[in-house]
Amino acid sequence: MTDSSESPTEYEDELTGSREEIATVLSGVVDGLLTGGLRFGEDADVVSVGVADEVTLEIELEAEHDDLNLELELDWTAPDDESAVSFTESEPDETDAEPALAAAADATQSVARFEVFRDRAAEWRWRLRHRNGNIIAVSGEGYTQKHNAQKGLRSVMANSSAAELREEATD
Repeated sequence: MTDSSESPTEYEDELTGSREEIATVLSGVVDGLLTGGLRFGEDADVVSVGVADEVTLEIELEAEHDDLNLELELDWTAPDDESAVSFTESEPDETDAEPALAAAADATQSVARFEVFRDRAAEWRWRLRHRNGNIIAVSGEGYTQKHNAQKGLRSVMANSSAAELREEATD
């Protein structure tokens, strides 16, 4: 007999897009795996989940006539001392940035998000936006190719958590 108070929490979304668009979403999942937390959804409904150090990956490829189906399934056990899934409501954000269906979330389940966008000079840039809409940080340079902006963004994500704070002495 199953206790209804322990029913599973689910989030589901489907995206049809170009290979580049799908790769961008999967890059967000990769970033989340590397940082130990995933964030799904946009605008009013954001779901965050912590990722355990050990994860099981199941890969299934099915081919029937001309239809191909690739399924990637990740499984892990949530630690007893933390909530497995966090649903957060935030105000809708109307920007020119492309929505990220999946992204990294830090251990505090932040709903701040990184965005990759085109600036007025038609160059690609990244920015970090707080859930209230404030822009916290923007890339210092523009990139001619979107994947280079994403690469720079991943570098910032990977290196910023261990970065040292230095204050300049004032005379």
